[in-house]
Amino acid sequence: MNQSTTNQNSIKMKKYIGTKEIMAEPMNECIAIKKGFARPNTDNHEWRSGYHVQYTNPDGSTYDSWSPKDVFERSYQVADTFLDRMYMELKELEDKMDKLYAFFDSVTFNKLPIFETSLLDAQYQVMKSYYYILAARIRVAEGKNHKSAKSE
Repeated sequence: MNQSTTNQNSIKMKKYIGTKEIMAEPMNECIAIKKGFARPNTDNHEWRSGYHVQYTNPDGSTYDSWSPKDVFERSYQVADTFLDRMYMELKELEDKMDKLYAFFDSVTFNKLPIFETSLLDAQYQVMKSYYYILAARIRVAEGKNHKSAKSE
């Protein structure tokens, strides 16, 4: 594909972000190939660590594949427990807060009408309150987990 074709396609294309819930387990590439989850190693690259990934299709059937460890870990986070999901939410919120806070120092922000900058500041303050509440919930949940583990 030449550069002009790439540019023409990218003008028409829009960015999308998807969220997919999957099941996964560690599995090296050699085993994944034997089970039919990965393509054969035709270029004789070193065997890689990775994950057996199972997707559920809209019709309820499942689809199995394999993903190299680095690709998988950039795309997915463990969400097995409610505590895992709260940590994910806290991290996502922190990332959004950091981006908004950085935006406050931008030329674009300084050109906005005062009403819009006030709304953005209010949004940041609410996000900060939400962050502290979520962090407190995590601390409480961790405390409960430690107590139940000690009593068993």
